[in-house]
Amino acid sequence: MKNVLLTGANGYIGQALARVLASRLATGGLQSLTLADHAFEHHAFHGAPGVHLVAGDLCDKTVLAEATSSTPDTVFHLASITSRRAEEDFSLGLRVNLQCTLALFEHLRRQGQCPVMVFSSSIGVYGAPLPDQVNDDTAPAPTLSYGTQKRMMELLLADYSRRGWLDGRAVRLPTVVARPATADTALSSFASMLIRALAEGSPWDCPIGPDGWMWLLSLPACTQHLMQAATVESSRLPEGRAWNLPAQRIQVSELITAMRSRYGPSADAGLSFQLKPALQQQFAQWPPLVTTIADRLGMCHDGDIVTLIERALAS
Repeated sequence: MKNVLLTGANGYIGQALARVLASRLATGGLQSLTLADHAFEHHAFHGAPGVHLVAGDLCDKTVLAEATSSTPDTVFHLASITSRRAEEDFSLGLRVNLQCTLALFEHLRRQGQCPVMVFSSSIGVYGAPLPDQVNDDTAPAPTLSYGTQKRMMELLLADYSRRGWLDGRAVRLPTVVARPATADTALSSFASMLIRALAEGSPWDCPIGPDGWMWLLSLPACTQHLMQAATVESSRLPEGRAWNLPAQRIQVSELITAMRSRYGPSADAGLSFQLKPALQQQFAQWPPLVTTIADRLGMCHDGDIVTLIERALAS
């Protein structure tokens, strides 16, 4: 890992991963770091030595050429239209999640260097109703456009890897917490909003009930897993090049109890439940999760609900 490209670098996860990568640049672990996104207003790495910011649309050939001008040996492809917007604007989701990603794949193929490609997929590849347990052999059956688009690119990434054009690793992210209120672009963002509302003791209407089950992972754990995914030997990867990241299965009522223990018995005083059936069905019925591949690769979730909360609110 010497010349790295990170797309979606100005997003919630992208900014955190950029900080991790920049620390390696400072210690000589990296030679160059290219951060690409639609815009970089007031970005922390403006003018930073060794960091190249590329602002623009990756579907634009000029922007794509600039983003890949270092001939990266490692690419973290996080750029996407998230679930809420992909569902509200099908054409936009299709353009960004499929067409721009394919354009990136093709440009890297023509460069002929077979870079490592860490692709941020999603548990959205699984759709409702879910089986009694999800593991790495559970067949994807997305029921949202976002999950469908992610699954399509997983398959294409596996084919590019089979042909030796990319060294692909598609990691399926669970709900990563705790997004700031300004990053409420994913349908699953209610989990972050719930954590922050309880921590602040602020009024909030929860769209899923106290019996809802979520798969949660903190932002620091997520960035750690993305970095691990980039360094795994190809021989250890699953045949389909895609696997589920580990996550804690936590019930809303358990989260409320833990937050009350941390912030006092009035932490949930402003909390009410205004259920949204579509969210309840798609995002609150997650069954037990078995992540055999991630476990074998040395990946693990935050460990317990207290640590999850601490990491989620510190990030």
